[in-house]
Parts: sequence; C-alpha cells; structure tokens
Amino acid sequence: MDFIAPIKSLWDSSMSHVFFPVLAGISIIILTTHLYHHLKPETHVPLRDTKSHNWKSSKVVGEATHCSICENLLLTKGYYCDSCGVAADPPCLKNADKTLKCKSLSNNEKPMKHHWVKGNLPSYDHICRVCSDACDDVGLTDYQCCWCHTIVHTRCLPKVAQECDLGQFRQLIVPPYSVEVMSRRTSISHRLMLSSVTSPDWDDWSPLIVVANRKSGNNDGDLVLSCFRRLLNPAQVVDLAQWPPQAALEWCQLLGPSLATPAVVLVAGGDGTVGWVLNAIHQLKLKVEPVVGIVPLGTGNDLSRVLGWGSEHSTSDITGEQILRNIQRATPVKLDRWQVDVRPFSHIYRGHKQLLMYNYLSIGVDAQVTLDFHTTRESPFYLFSSRVFNKLLYLLFGTQQCVERRCQDLENKLELYLDGVKQELPEIESVVVLNIPSWGAGVDLWSLLKQDMPDLPEQSISDGKLEVVAVYSSFHIAQLQVGLSSPHYIGQASSVKIKLKNKMAMQVDGEPWNQQPAEINVNYVNQASVLQLEGEEEELS
Repeated sequence: MDFIAPIKSLWDSSMSHVFFPVLAGISIIILTTHLYHHLKPETHVPLRDTKSHNWKSSKVVGEATHCSICENLLLTKGYYCDSCGVAADPPCLKNADKTLKCKSLSNNEKPMKHHWVKGNLPSYDHICRVCSDACDDVGLTDYQCCWCHTIVHTRCLPKVAQECDLGQFRQLIVPPYSVEVMSRRTSISHRLMLSSVTSPDWDDWSPLIVVANRKSGNNDGDLVLSCFRRLLNPAQVVDLAQWPPQAALEWCQLLGPSLATPAVVLVAGGDGTVGWVLNAIHQLKLKVEPVVGIVPLGTGNDLSRVLGWGSEHSTSDITGEQILRNIQRATPVKLDRWQVDVRPFSHIYRGHKQLLMYNYLSIGVDAQVTLDFHTTRESPFYLFSSRVFNKLLYLLFGTQQCVERRCQDLENKLELYLDGVKQELPEIESVVVLNIPSWGAGVDLWSLLKQDMPDLPEQSISDGKLEVVAVYSSFHIAQLQVGLSSPHYIGQASSVKIKLKNKMAMQVDGEPWNQQPAEINVNYVNQASVLQLEGEEEELS
C-alpha cells in the first residue's frame, strides 16, 4: 500500500493547483456568457413557439366562453388563447395544446387555407358568410377562421372555398408564408427569432407592427396586445415590457426598400411611449422609415389629440377592427423633431443631457406639478391607479403650487433667447416651448392667444418653428384649462436658448426632473412620419 501515498499526494496537489482553478475558470466563463446574453438587450423580433397556445385568463375576455375540449362553460376559472380563440378549463389545457393547433406564425403553406376554430363567436358580429343568417354566438357551435374572421354555420362549412384571403385587413397582415424564422439555442434557453420577411406581392401592402407595454394603462396595454394578436399575425405584436422598440423595428430593416408604401408602427401608450418609439426610429437610421399611429393610453396624450387619435382609448367602446379601419384611412404627415441640449454650468454636476422633443418643453410651475405627480406615482405606496385618480392628483399638486409658489420670480432665474435675441419677461412662473398645439392634456395655448391677437401666424407641427409662451401662476394654469384666460405671448423661433440660473423643475414631453443651473438649447433636427386621422367617423375619442 506504500504506492498509494504518492498517488494521493499527487491527486491532492492536482486538485488544489490544477483542477479547482480550471473548474472555477470554466464556471466563470459560462456564468459571464449567460449573464451577458441575459442583460444584453435583444433587438431581434421575438417569435412565440406555437406548439402551445398563448393562454390568457378567461376573465379578461368579458364574454361567456366554453371550453373547446369538454364544451363546459368557463364559470370561475378558465383560459383563452388570444391568438386563435381556443378556450380551455384548467384540466383541459394540456389536451388543448396537443390536439388543437394555434395560429402558425411561419409556414410554407401557399396559398393559405382557412384555420377554423369552433364556437365562442363574437357577440357583435356573427353572420354566416354563406347564407347570411345569424350564427349561434353561445356555446361551441358554428365556426370562425382565426385569420380572415369569416363566420359560417356548421352546415354551410362545406360550401366555403378552402383558400383564405386574410379578410378586409390583408394589406396590414404579414401572412405566415412570408415569414422565415431562425432557432437560437443556448444551454438554458431556446428562442425563435425573425430571420427574413418576403413581400406577398399584394397591391398597397403596408404591414402593421403593434407595440405596447402590457403593464400600462391599468391593464389596457395587455388588452390591446391580445386584441391585435387575434386580428393580425401574432408575430406582428411586440410587448415593450419584454423587448425594446428596436426589436419591433427590425421588421422595417428586414422589409427594407421593397415596400411600395412604408410599414406602419401602431404605438399603444402615452406620449412617453410614443416618443420612445420615435427616438428608436431616428437612432436606427432606417432606409425607409415607418409611419407611426397611436392608440392613446394614460392621461396626457397631447400628441394623440393633435393627430386625431383622441384623448384616451376605451377597450369597451372601441374595437380593434375600428382601429384598423382608421389606420387604413389615416394620412401620413410630418412632425418636426427637435434636439434639447442641456449643459450644466458647474462641472460638479454631470448632468449633460441630449434629448429629442416632439411635443413641448417647459420650465417652472407646470413642470413642478408634473414632477410631483411622477414622484408620487413611482412611490411604493402608490397602490391605486386610474385616469380619474391621476387627474385628481394633478389637481391636488396644482392647488399646492398655488399656496407654495416655488417657481415665483422665474423671470429673474433664467434668460430666454429666441433666434439669438434676448427676450424681456414679465412676472411669470413658467416658460413653455411648443411644437404642437396641445399642452397640459389638451390645452391649445396658441389658439387662446389668437383670440386676442388674430394676426399671429398659424401654428404647424411641420414648419420648423417653435412657439414660446409664458404662464403666470398655477392658478393661471387652471384658467387656461377651462379657456378663461390666455398665456403671455413671447414669440416664434427656429431655435431657443435658455440660461437657467437656479435649480428648477423642467420637463420634455411630459418627462420631468429637477434641473441644476444650465444652458439649454433647442434646435431643429429633422422630421418624423406620423399618421393623422381626420374627420369624426370612427374617431378614437
């Protein structure tokens, strides 16, 4: 047994000096690689594996729903696939995934055939395409195609042509045979990503890409995403809670210049979300920029109001079909894009910012009210949220500023230059730099001025000009919101410079912060492409 001692000694030496360091090194490399892939923002279009359905709680549906397997009514708890319309109670989920196919995001089937789903027809439209009689919208009777949404009686089904034309919104839909996917595998995950997109060679094909944050708007964002997964190819719908806008915009990069008309990006969210997407489009420098439409969620929605998409979205009153029809009749227009360059005077503060602006910039009392509201909303104690409650909070903080007057004597705390010319200011509490005719959730400040000054030039969102006005106090804001007063006129300009001498609340497009003394320059960059909805027919208001 004497030979064991040298072997043991060699083993112990190898373990301590070779094996453990090598094992530790390999572990660190693997961990670092996985951490890098986890933290690195994914910019490829994510595709769901359709081997299983995209289940949502049946409570979200709001209608009587029957299980597609056992046909029982889902009374207490059940699930609904927001892509194809299949429903299931908890015991039938696995069976539904095995036996009932979901919408295929990508395949080689050309021409397409109908994908029939039995029962659970929409209560608002259930007329048979063949005989024009009403189908039964209760229970698992009759059929609907989850692509073109044709509805037919069971007895009329043999009379329907097998080929699916994708219905009235085919110009907005990416058919599965136009989509190629790639599989990305790692040791801990497997993802499907968009690889390429080919045109189906239809006239006026302009695919629609829908982006929204499922967590925004008191669950309205999730409802909007589910609605459009049902109406479009689910691959066209991107959740901003999981992926950045660049992932959705990869559609535009893959489509390139092959489109006769630009793609449309429909943004469901507030002004901040719309600006986020417009910024991403600018940063990517796409050869063919998409046009941007809006489904307004949140409370402000100033840009949505100006472009005719309304002040807020009601999931109970406005259907996805209405939104798609409005997109088809909307007109592309140009929106000026401005750069806001903020350079602090003191080198102590590393607060140099370069922002893009589309709506307006303000310094003073209105920015302070917005900042107080945002601080409250981000608090862990902010447990209750609704549009009405948010408006009450704004009213509360506005009233608070009437008493505290933290922005008093603003005219002595900044210098304002329009096209290089210094402006004389009266006693004010806010300076507002406008790009669009809507501020503070719908107040048209320039139109209020024109009532007293009819010779003022018209305001435009695409003239390379900014309109600059001032507000006297928080009480003055309340008067402006009900049309009982007008702002103080300062002027129009192609560039604006503000030298801020004191710390003050500031906001750009509704995003507020406390700004240290700084020089702020606002200069023209270029124009974004957006959709404007004119007329009152089916307007989202």
